[in-house]
Order: sequence, then structure tokens, then C-alpha cells
Amino acid sequence: MNSLRSRLLLIAAAIGLSVFALFPRATTVRETKPDGTSVNTIKRQFPLKYGLDLQGGMHMALEIDESKGTVADKKDALGRALKTVRNRIDQFGVSEPVVQQAGDDRIIVELPGIDDQQRAQDVVQQSAFLQFQITDESNALDKSLPRMDAAVRSRRLDVASAPAGTTPAAGPSAAAPLSGLLSGDTAKKATTDTAKAPAPDSVAKDANGPITKMIQAGGFPGQYYVRESDVPALTRYLADTVVQAAIAPGKVIRFGADTISAPGQPTVRALYVLDAKPIITGEYLTDAKPNNNPLEGGYIVEFEFNSEGGRIFRRETGKHVKDNMAVVLDDRVMTAPTINSAIGRNGQITLGGAGLQEAQDLALVLRAGALPVPLKVAEIRNIGASLGQDSIDKGKLAFGIAILMVIVIMVGYYRFSGAIAVVALALYVFFTLAALAAFGATLTLPGLAGLVLGVGIAVDANVLIFERIREEMDRGKSARLSIEEGFKHALSAIVDTSVATILSGAVLYQYGTGPVRGFAVTLVVGVAASLFTAIFVTRTLLLVWLDRTGGTKPLSI
Repeated sequence: MNSLRSRLLLIAAAIGLSVFALFPRATTVRETKPDGTSVNTIKRQFPLKYGLDLQGGMHMALEIDESKGTVADKKDALGRALKTVRNRIDQFGVSEPVVQQAGDDRIIVELPGIDDQQRAQDVVQQSAFLQFQITDESNALDKSLPRMDAAVRSRRLDVASAPAGTTPAAGPSAAAPLSGLLSGDTAKKATTDTAKAPAPDSVAKDANGPITKMIQAGGFPGQYYVRESDVPALTRYLADTVVQAAIAPGKVIRFGADTISAPGQPTVRALYVLDAKPIITGEYLTDAKPNNNPLEGGYIVEFEFNSEGGRIFRRETGKHVKDNMAVVLDDRVMTAPTINSAIGRNGQITLGGAGLQEAQDLALVLRAGALPVPLKVAEIRNIGASLGQDSIDKGKLAFGIAILMVIVIMVGYYRFSGAIAVVALALYVFFTLAALAAFGATLTLPGLAGLVLGVGIAVDANVLIFERIREEMDRGKSARLSIEEGFKHALSAIVDTSVATILSGAVLYQYGTGPVRGFAVTLVVGVAASLFTAIFVTRTLLLVWLDRTGGTKPLSI
């Protein structure tokens, strides 16, 4: 009796723990408002998590993009990129995301319930490499232009860019001069510091040069302007290694992030010549947050360095008071303000016409850190929420049919013993769902299939036990002895089958990804629950029956 009481107490404890694991609880959910702001709200939710295929969302596979340069140690780079992507997704506000490495060359990102998929893709892929570089004060581009023009001609890059059937432009008339495009009120930056701006003639030493004719001096040393229509050709020229070698040593050329346009005037883009060595990079950045721009409107991103970064930033900016400092993000100049005094740990990035959501995303990727290598999207799949709900409905239908068939067969064939098996089967389902919730596992569509399959495995163990009990009763043994012998002889077969299934599930989990892992987890948890219910719960219920009847009645089996 004491043994039976202990068994019942253990089953009761398991039921109590399962109720606790499945009881709805308050959960913090991050939601995005229509104006782009995110807020945390408290909701009471069922603790079992749904996977991407049941909730809907986005599946994305990322690979290292080597089009911009070969990566020596791809495995190490992918591991570091995985940490950065995971940090960004954690701050993106998606519930139950999956970010994991698949093999040695891919990162899998699954975002259930995501609405703005393009935004999520941009946040994941953005390199966010932040540098602060001083604009050139030595007119290095003026001195380099003749060599750069000669390099373009020697490489015949200007010929390659000319439309078929035409010849390259030969004189100033081929390209309208840029002087005047930035006059008046149409270009604020071009007129803000005319005293410091170099004379146009100092740039156009060779007015017919393929690069020279595209460039106009800007508002301060190191700044120039280019027609937006000329940007593709100039980008191609600057990407050539011979042209790059013609640039003055220690200098780099970067385009601005924004364009400048005015009614009746061509759209232009700023071009900056910068000191190649940054005064500081974003590696010292500890925090970033969006805010309103009180002076010019729009939004800014305020950032803060750690104490070491603050010392470096103060020292370097102190050396360049009255110079212009370019804030360069992913090789694009976001802004180039004049340094009026030494700057400490705090600064800001002006985003021009960007909205609040862009400012929030930039602050997010700056906080999460820069990617060590560029990533490209190798595969992207979108799963609608309606498809997920349809999968849930069909999964419930399949599960219900499986349960109904098992109940009919077990009760119809094994009668009273079959009814005991049905009770154990109900506890099997209950314990499996509770274990999934307790361990934080995610229920996927293959997981539902694993749950349905587990019903068959669970009832199979009962069938083995009952058939052995029948054999023992046919030999004339008592009900008590038949039950003991039946469980004893069936145990090895049940354990062997269960161990083989658990090992298969472990292999699937180790080498599978996404839904395959969900199936493996559900299968292994289900087999463990099946062992407990078939061997322990069913036997306990039969012992209760023996205790009530004294073993004097024949067992209905």
C-alpha cells in the first residue's frame, strides 16, 4: 500500500507540475505602434511557443558576401557575425525569434509574426561600421585629379562607359558645368562657408578630364559635389585599382548619404575627400538612441562612447577644432559638421530626411555592433499567418482523429485495460505539452506531426504490455501475477524501441535545422512521456484495480 501510495503521489506531483507549466502567465510583449515607436505591454499568454510555420513570419538564410573581398577565415567570421545578428534581432522586438548557424557557411534567421519584412532584412544586413574622419585640408584631390584623369583614360574606362555608337565627350560642352547648380537658396551647404571654399578653377585644372568635369567644389575643404546622374560612372572610376593608386596617399574618397535637389536644378550628391585614418571608430560605442533634431528638424541618433573612447574622441577632436569631421557609416558620409570645440563621450549623427523608424533602426544596429563581414541573403521565404492558422487547424484535426481511433481500438479490443491505456494516453499528451512549455521548446508543424506520431508510440507500448499479460493469463496464472510478468517481459522491448527512437531524435536535433529540430524535440519528449505513462502510470492504475478487487476478479483485457 505504501508503494502504491508513493506511486499515486508521484503521478499527482507530475500532474501538478504540468498544470503549473501550462498555466497562462503574464508575458512582456514588444509591439510597434503606427508611428513606428515600440512599446512593451503585459499580456497573459499560454506558455507554449509556436514556431514560424504555425504563427507565420519570415525565414531568411544569410551567407558571407565575398563580392567585396575574400574572407580568410569564414568559419570564425560567421561565428562573430552570428553574435551580432542575434544581438540585433533581440533588440528588434520580435517574440520567439530563431537565430542559429547552419553548417559552416549559413546563418538562419526565423522571425515569427513579423510584419515589415524589408525592415527586418535591412536591420540584419546593415554593416553599421562607424568611423569619424577629418575632411582633407590640403586640397589633395586638386593635386590628384590630373593623375586620376590620366588613369581613367589609360584604362579606357570612359570609353567603356560611353553609349554604343558614340564617342566620349571631348570638351567642356559635353557636360554642363556644375557652377551655378548650387547657387542661391537651392543648396544651403554650398553657401554656408564661401570663405573657405576653394575656387572652382583650382579643381578643374583639366576641364576635359573624365573625373574633373564631374566635380564641383563644395562648401568647405574636402567637400565637392557631383551630379547624381554622374555618380554611377564616377563610382566605377573610383573602384578601379589604378585610379585608386592615383589618389593622394593617406586620403580616401567617399560619397555623401543624401542628395541635394532644387526646382529646375539637377540633383547633386556630396563627395568628400577624407583622411584615410579615422580618429575613432564605433568599437568604443556603448549606447545609441534616436531623437528629434531641434535645429534642422527630422531626426538624429545620439550616441555615447565608453570612457576610453571618450578620452580618444576628446583628444582627437581637440586637435581639429574648426576642421570638419565626417561621420562615416558603411563608407557613406552621414554628416560632416565643423568641430567648434573638443567633444567628449557624447555625439550625434544627423540623418537628414530619414524618418523615426530609420533613426530607431540605425540606433539599434549601432548598439548591437557592426558586422565583422558583409552578409547577403541566400534564401528568403515568407509564411503568411493564414497558412499558419490553416496548419494548426489541420494539425488539430489529424491529432483528434488519431486520438479517436486509438480510443475506439483500445477500448473495443482490450475493454477495461484499454480504458486504462486511454487514461495513460491522455496523461501522455498532457505531460508532453507541459515538458515542451517548461523547456521553452517551440511547437512547429513537424512538431505537431511528432506529437501525432508519439500517440502511436505511446499506445504501442501498452499493446506490448497487454499482449504479454494475456499470454500469462492464458497459461493459467492469476491476474496479479500476470500483470507483474507482463510488465517484466515487455519492458526490454519497450525500452529498446524507445532508446532507438530517442537516439534517432538526438541525431535529427544535432544535424537538423528549424522545423526538423522541432520535430526531433517533440519526438524525444513524447517518447520520454510515453515511457513514463505506459510503464509507470498504466501499472499504477492496474495496481489500484488489484487493490480494490483484491485480485479475485478476472482482468478485463
